[in-house]
Amino acid sequence: MEQDPTCVFNFLWTDEVHFSLHGDVNNHNCRIWATSNPRPFFFETQCPVNGWITETVNVQRYLMLLRETVVPCVIQRGQISNVTFMQDGASSHTANPVKAFLIGAFGEDRIVSRRRRYPWLHRSPDLTPVDFWLWGYLKSHVYLSGPSSLSELKDAIRREVSSIHPDMLHSVVAGFVTRLECLLPCGGGHVEHILVL
Repeated sequence: MEQDPTCVFNFLWTDEVHFSLHGDVNNHNCRIWATSNPRPFFFETQCPVNGWITETVNVQRYLMLLRETVVPCVIQRGQISNVTFMQDGASSHTANPVKAFLIGAFGEDRIVSRRRRYPWLHRSPDLTPVDFWLWGYLKSHVYLSGPSSLSELKDAIRREVSSIHPDMLHSVVAGFVTRLECLLPCGGGHVEHILVL
């Protein structure tokens, strides 16, 4: 980033989230940053919509999503040689067939993930724009319409994603740089509690 401060705008952040019609909570990924207890208020899922994978993500399903959706989309936009692909260290993301596919698609130097040349920080949800902004933003808007079926939920998600203005995305990605700058004095620890955005 010192050589090219605009490189963060070529990152393809990936993650998964669960949306729900029934209020179940995915405690593994639930983090609350507050000065006081906000009391439980959750929108998590019995009907997960993981990139429209409505089943548990395993190696085969993740590889299929990459092959059939993610990489073709990046190629179609003419960005395959510019994008740095970033993912967390979930076991389905770091399996050998997935690693081989990603290296073939993006090259070794443009992958940030566990057990790669450029490892992603373990348990760092306050860093990625997907985690620190997108999921909360989407859920706060998707549930306003009160979807009562999986079809309505998917439509609401599509509608909200397509309504995000590019300027907003630019601002959020710029916030990623601020978060990185906060890591140094914090010794790589969580920074959410000290950020004022």
